[in-house]
Amino acid sequence: MKQILRHASFMLPMLLGACSSNGANVSPANPAQPAPTTDAATRSSPVVVGRPARVFVFAGVGKNCEPVAAPQITIVAPPAKGDVSLRPGQETAIAASAQGTCVGQKSIGTGVYYTARAGANGTDRFSVEARLASGEVSARTFEVKIEE
Repeated sequence: MKQILRHASFMLPMLLGACSSNGANVSPANPAQPAPTTDAATRSSPVVVGRPARVFVFAGVGKNCEPVAAPQITIVAPPAKGDVSLRPGQETAIAASAQGTCVGQKSIGTGVYYTARAGANGTDRFSVEARLASGEVSARTFEVKIEE
């Protein structure tokens, strides 16, 4: 059996990432389906116009911290002032785990990068959804501050 890497305790494959966040789990409309998790995250350092900045890494690991197939990532709400790109093969350290068994270990996932467009300033937000082959879904909204 596999576990989810979130703040709540589920027994499924887990999604993990490297980014500080505070969020809550959302109950599924259909109890037979895995509960999607929704988190909001703010990038701690500002982004520079025209320069891609990694804001998060989505990866999946099993209960013994072994890799599972990379999640399918969809941009569900694009940013207004920039562009989002996805880069597979990004290394990350596990920051939190429901069981605490994989914290601090390294994993490989898909990096989510934000690039502010020329003339952009202030803050920007976008949302993505990651889905593992098992059906587990993690939705995250990111906020970035654009360096002036």
